[in-house]
Amino acid sequence: MNRCSTPMADRSISDTMIHIRDLTVADQDRWRELWKGYLTFYGTDVSPAVTDQTWNRLVEPDEAAMFCLVAQVDTAVVGFVNCVLHLNTWTEKPVCYLEDLFVDPDVRGRGAGRALIEAVRQRGQTDNWHRIYWRTHKNNTTARALYDTLAVGTDWVTYEISL
Repeated sequence: MNRCSTPMADRSISDTMIHIRDLTVADQDRWRELWKGYLTFYGTDVSPAVTDQTWNRLVEPDEAAMFCLVAQVDTAVVGFVNCVLHLNTWTEKPVCYLEDLFVDPDVRGRGAGRALIEAVRQRGQTDNWHRIYWRTHKNNTTARALYDTLAVGTDWVTYEISL
């Protein structure tokens, strides 16, 4: 995957210029800080080894299956979206799982989440993906209010087997 296949445009939302761009190695400290906030929000934790491996996959230029975009306001990274591309048995095109989306609570409601999702959509259109999908907790009403304006909810129920 060419990580720069889609130019990321700046978006002016509520008089705040939000720049969406690919994650870089220089973003490590801030990404880890936001990642910790994301895990705390969902009341979970992952081992440092998993966090390290996730980070390494996201910044590895030859990793075709994972990528991360960040939202930047002025010089500060204020949010991220981690995505996983995968094959699918119902289409010849790749499918994108928008696995993690998090925006700093101090800047929520100013358009960073929307800009991140729209940038993923733009990349998917440019790279000819079949679809983008994601899930969130049913009680995440703030995020769901945004998601309902960007995508169609489905009737599919998620089941998991932990191994």
